[in-house]
Amino acid sequence: MDQLDILKQEMAALKRNLDKEQIVNDKLLRTVMRQRASWLNKFVIAEFIMLPILYLMFVGICAFFNVSQWYALTLLIFSFIDVLVDIRTFRISPKLFSTCTMVEVRHLLIRQKKERFIHMCIALPLAIIWLVLVLSAIANASDPYATDHALNYAGVIGGLIGGLIGGIIVLVIYRKAQRTNDTIIDDIDDERKG
Repeated sequence: MDQLDILKQEMAALKRNLDKEQIVNDKLLRTVMRQRASWLNKFVIAEFIMLPILYLMFVGICAFFNVSQWYALTLLIFSFIDVLVDIRTFRISPKLFSTCTMVEVRHLLIRQKKERFIHMCIALPLAIIWLVLVLSAIANASDPYATDHALNYAGVIGGLIGGLIGGIIVLVIYRKAQRTNDTIIDDIDDERKG
């Protein structure tokens, strides 16, 4: 009888240790996921900071090339809408990892990936259309400083190069955000299997 009691006590102790280990593993996984997602939150904050700077820069560009300030204003409006959408499709609240179940976190990340893809499919063509309109306005602007419009064409070339670089940066950030969500989803799936 004593051996049976000792065995029961050892099994209970083993179960307590196993439960503690699972809790520690869960907390560690949530911490790692929170750290992986932190750059997404910083990105959204950086977008808000860059919004007025970008607007002022385009106000100056429009004034320099003697084109309508409506281009700068439409950039501000579309960029503001873009940032609001990015709050939903990029931002992951740090509280989410401590208050929600892993299944809920997984569903949110999958939803974000889908919405981010739709957002990219809408925003990128609109940005290209806006860029074409701005560059055509610059090319056709009457520049009082250059009689042969060489400055205007330099502005168009600069705009094309800037637009290309900006598009590449957007695609790199998009891919990195999708990979971050994929990594966290894989971590959750591995934890659920294990």
